[in-house]
Amino acid sequence: MAQEGRIRVGICSWTDSTLLKSEFYPRGLSTPASRLAFYATQFDTVEVDSSFYAVPDPGIAFRWVAGTPKNFLFGIKSFSLFTFHRAKFPSLPRWLRDELSGGGGENSFVKRDDLSPVQRRRLFDDFMDSVRIIHEAGRLAYILFQFPPYWRFSRENLLYLRRLREVCGPLPIAIEIRNGVWFAPGNEEKFLSVLTEENLAYVAVDEPNVAWTAGREWPLTAEWGTIARFHGRNEASWRKPGASVHERFDYEYRRDELDEWVRKIQERGKAKRIFLMYNNCVGDKAVKSARLMSEMLDISPPISGGQKNIF
Repeated sequence: MAQEGRIRVGICSWTDSTLLKSEFYPRGLSTPASRLAFYATQFDTVEVDSSFYAVPDPGIAFRWVAGTPKNFLFGIKSFSLFTFHRAKFPSLPRWLRDELSGGGGENSFVKRDDLSPVQRRRLFDDFMDSVRIIHEAGRLAYILFQFPPYWRFSRENLLYLRRLREVCGPLPIAIEIRNGVWFAPGNEEKFLSVLTEENLAYVAVDEPNVAWTAGREWPLTAEWGTIARFHGRNEASWRKPGASVHERFDYEYRRDELDEWVRKIQERGKAKRIFLMYNNCVGDKAVKSARLMSEMLDISPPISGGQKNIF
């Protein structure tokens, strides 16, 4: 079914602590680089999750590119402050920690509004330094901006989406919203119009159907491609107050649950690229779900031991 490279399947972190404890990686692979090299023999795309927690160093981005095959792509998740999440103070670059008055301890957090406009722009430029290395090597799948459930529809937030296009230039940008109010009557048309006008890809999400979620809508809004991300359907944990991340994403997809997405993919024949990314990263459940989807779409794993892009 799949055209070569048009439909790509992967997971949203190759270094998750519970994945490392599973049997996915062969024994003896003890470094992130060796694990990424092995991962690239199983899938042709990965989403970098660590960039949400700290701005990646350009040298690390270079090593990601150099240590994987030439057709391997990286989705980069935006640093937390750019999507109105908090960030731990120790995760900030040294220059920013030095500039923020009062400092902070290991468990202190910083919000976007704690930074001046000049600091926010410099921090974003730091983030983009690593993204551009991947992009210029022809290896960037997308930049994911995943907004929290409390980031709701408003004129100001629509302007923020337009601003992302302005500061990112022509790079492929994906937008994931986590609140159904964006699809409320009177909001949906305005929201999707902004995405289409700015060539921003709407991210379809598979997650439990609870009151505040956006559902499994999948409008095509970008010329460059589209994305679906799979968070699992562990509804009990999503409704549980104080549930941990691993509790919420502890779910393995069944074939019948993925069948509806296979039909959706078939209906999206105009999409230049389709990324199917599994975020149910507990143990090897994301890997198993991604492999099942690959099997259903007749997508073979990359050739083992393929030529790496060392330069």
